[in-house]
Amino acid sequence: MQLAAASSAPGRVSLQGKQGRYTASVQVPVSAQKAWSVLTNYESMAGVMPDIQQAKVVSRSGRNLELAQTYQAPYTFGLSIKARLRVQETAPSQMSYQLISGDRIKELQGTWTITPVKGGVIVKHQIEVVPEIPGFLIGTYYDLSEANLRQSMQILAKLMLKG
Repeated sequence: MQLAAASSAPGRVSLQGKQGRYTASVQVPVSAQKAWSVLTNYESMAGVMPDIQQAKVVSRSGRNLELAQTYQAPYTFGLSIKARLRVQETAPSQMSYQLISGDRIKELQGTWTITPVKGGVIVKHQIEVVPEIPGFLIGTYYDLSEANLRQSMQILAKLMLKG
């Protein structure tokens, strides 16, 4: 718990990693339950997050669900990229996802964790992504996806604060 509290100042996004393997975190002065309700309101993220055009929960069985998303952002080079994800929730502290199928995506998996700390929570997103794009675009892809990840974490923190 001490490490979590020291990892970032409230509202400031910390981003570590490179080449498709990242850990992004932000401290938000809200309850774990509030953070969880925003994070798992999947369909409301369409049009709010900078890269999510569409989001739909296709099926749900207990804490497992299938999510269909369409991404369009600078890192998709203007293309609409569709993906189906298998999501497993452990409320209110963790959610993990793995790619079932997707356009131009070789691998995509990650974990979201919500850790209570003094004065709020630390929201952390660990992601691994391997795009299926020509090699000459890969450096630009990673630069653009890092910027998108940082922006997404800032937007998520603001949504959690809105109440």
